[in-house]
Amino acid sequence: MGDSGVGKSGLGWRLAHGSYKEHSSTHGQQFWLLDQLKTSRGDGTECEAILWDLAGQPDYRMIHALFVDDADIALVVFDPTHAEDPMKGVEFWLKQLRVGGGGRTPAAILIAARVDRGTGRLTGEELDAFCRSRGVKGWLRTSALKGLGIDDVIERLQQSIAWDDKPATVTTTTFKRIKDHVLALKEDRRRKKLILTPAELRKRLEKGAGKWKFTDDEMLTAAGHLARHGYVAQLRTSRGEPRILLVPELLNNVAASLVIAARANAKGLGSLEEQALLSGQYPIQDIEALAPADREILVDSAAALFLEHYVCFRQTDPLSGRSYLVFPELINLKKPLLDEEPTEDGVAYTVSGAVENVYASLVVLLGYTETFTRTNQWRNQARYEFTDGRACGFRLEHEREGELDLVLSFGRNVGAPIRTLFQGLFESFLARRDVTVLRFDPVVCSQGHPLHRAVLRERTNQPFAFCPNCGEKLALPKADQPIQLTRQEQNHVDEQCRGADQRSRFERALFRLKAHVVDRDLPRPECFISYAWGEPVHERWVERLATDLLKADVNVILDRWETRIGSSVPRFVDRVGQAGYVIVIGTPLYRRKYDNQEPMGGFVVAAEGDLIGKRMIGSEKEKRTVLPLLLEGDETSALPPLLHGRVYGDFRVPEVYLVTVLELILSLYDIPHAVADELRKSLRGEPQAV
Repeated sequence: MGDSGVGKSGLGWRLAHGSYKEHSSTHGQQFWLLDQLKTSRGDGTECEAILWDLAGQPDYRMIHALFVDDADIALVVFDPTHAEDPMKGVEFWLKQLRVGGGGRTPAAILIAARVDRGTGRLTGEELDAFCRSRGVKGWLRTSALKGLGIDDVIERLQQSIAWDDKPATVTTTTFKRIKDHVLALKEDRRRKKLILTPAELRKRLEKGAGKWKFTDDEMLTAAGHLARHGYVAQLRTSRGEPRILLVPELLNNVAASLVIAARANAKGLGSLEEQALLSGQYPIQDIEALAPADREILVDSAAALFLEHYVCFRQTDPLSGRSYLVFPELINLKKPLLDEEPTEDGVAYTVSGAVENVYASLVVLLGYTETFTRTNQWRNQARYEFTDGRACGFRLEHEREGELDLVLSFGRNVGAPIRTLFQGLFESFLARRDVTVLRFDPVVCSQGHPLHRAVLRERTNQPFAFCPNCGEKLALPKADQPIQLTRQEQNHVDEQCRGADQRSRFERALFRLKAHVVDRDLPRPECFISYAWGEPVHERWVERLATDLLKADVNVILDRWETRIGSSVPRFVDRVGQAGYVIVIGTPLYRRKYDNQEPMGGFVVAAEGDLIGKRMIGSEKEKRTVLPLLLEGDETSALPPLLHGRVYGDFRVPEVYLVTVLELILSLYDIPHAVADELRKSLRGEPQAV
């Protein structure tokens, strides 16, 4: 790893192949086996090493951050002849490694590449001091062109890899034969197919296998082991069918192309239009020669990878019905001078280590909670609203190599309980990352003068500072202490975190569903939502349901989206008879309005009920197009008599909301059982083994 243009690919090729090859700037990642590092342990375990070459351009960093946690050792490459800063980028890459791997720090060796081009700017003593201060296992000079230092690198790698400490994968002779055949397929320069079905893989394995027999389970188990060690990648089609990608780095390169396309958004929105993405309208390097079906699988899988790691989120425009994959770190839209309520800064944080995608994941996860709704995002800033509209948010104030400064902000009408909840969620999501976090609580003197955050950061772990306005001596809180929550507050935070995780899985399931819909060219269902307005909590719930249906590309007919001042109410109500489905939201208020017992707006629900009743006295097929959902009360008190005994979904328990919505969407599209079952597993977070 290292910045672009320092000679990583030339060095990697020389290490893997023993010869020199000119390389243009690497796109994404490359993958080689290092035969020189193969060995056998005393217990008979055979050991192999894989070398990954990571492109150094900034656009690729968010991709690499998804994979460096698995590294055992890193060659951090730099250009010693760089005129201004020979160590450019080294600090960033070391910080990416330092807190990776769940607290395990991979070993790092500093590599001065291309020494044939001239004398380095740094002396050996300076490089020794740099390595000592940062815990690096020494440095080496190399030239891929001349072959200088290559043997030294191999020797240092052999000394640095603790093979005996690594857990072994217990395998059978059949597994080894399958692995050898798969590796031979990978290295076959004549191969045209990069993505294989299990049947195609079996056919190729059997082609020269003689009397060797193996089961499908053995073959797929072997493929799973190979995927975990990086030799292949396991993919799934939009129908849930398993595939094996022989060139796993290709998936990462496709992901990098998506990042470049999102950054190029003409409006600075850092987003991709989902339908255009699934229809193959974005330029993607490296896959032009593949079959259309294989291109679709790779694009779908790359997008799902981003959603899984909270690098992007799905957002649907209610007016156009279009859905987008939005990458918070790529948004270049400046915050306008809006006439909105003023906000004030709260707690500030300095986050260091593997900080790539930290900002993006915070934006995504906070927006996936049930309590806070993401209402706006701009360059380096996101805004949320509590359920009653009170504003909370945070911004990325400064960014340095491997370090971020983040600041919370709140509307002045936001009280302490909401601030504590937002801060607790923010810190809980931060705690999931392998980063070092320092927190700086606001400090104000007795005269009301706030101490600037820069002073707090400069005096980290110092006991006091002086007010710059009045000179008062101020005690400073420790910067490395976690937030103190009551048991009730902690339970609420934990509940919201679980909800955010489930919402993330739900969004991934919807993306998979939409890929299936596009692939099969399924018709878009149309739903009229009949409900009783007048209860703000119920109105917000209905709009949430409508938005989730819209995210699945369901055409939703909702009064607040369709009607404007002066619109014809009878004409709108007539659409009940035209829509493919009618969803009835059952509440006691709905039943009272249906019975014309409410003075405000009861006639509208009653008119809708008459049209719904026509369906319910029609054929069984017509009856199935009415989907009563129970939100409050019971079916007797919440629904008209013709709908009793036909409740499709029970939403009275908030914890099962997303599960029930997914079932509703699957029914609207009439998704086949096998695909539906895969989506249900995805929402439950169950592994989907090939």
